[in-house]
Amino acid sequence: MLSWGTVVKNLNLTLIFNLVTFGLIVFLLAKFLYKPALHWLDSRRALEEERLKRAEEAKREAEALLQRRQEELSEANRMAREILSRAEAEAQRILKEARAEARRQAQAILEEARAEAEREREEIIAELRRQYAELVILAASRVLSREVRREDHERLLEQMAQGIKRGLLQ
Repeated sequence: MLSWGTVVKNLNLTLIFNLVTFGLIVFLLAKFLYKPALHWLDSRRALEEERLKRAEEAKREAEALLQRRQEELSEANRMAREILSRAEAEAQRILKEARAEARRQAQAILEEARAEAEREREEIIAELRRQYAELVILAASRVLSREVRREDHERLLEQMAQGIKRGLLQ
């Protein structure tokens, strides 16, 4: 059998061996597993913090850019309204000028037509006078070529009146 002293001696040796082995395992784990794992976790956390920082910065830039784009859009809308307003005013001005020019041209055409009508009227009157003079001369020559009797005189006057009517109708 085993004696109590041998058990304690074996137990102390086993305990010492287990403690040395435990210490060696803790040392090896700390050296080769915990330090690299903690280092990897620290670098990962730093990388994620950097990414979050860049994301926040990009978000702020995007918000600033969005604000600037909204301001530019607002300014562009204001300018478009202003251009449209100027274009409408210019169109109204051009329309007024076109109407005034059309009135001037219509007035000129009307004046020209009146002048033409007056010239034609004068020409017609001159032509009637010429024809009337011819008829008077013709009638006088007929009267002078023979003796005038009252019936001849009336007949000549009738012929002259008919000649005037025919001349007017032509």
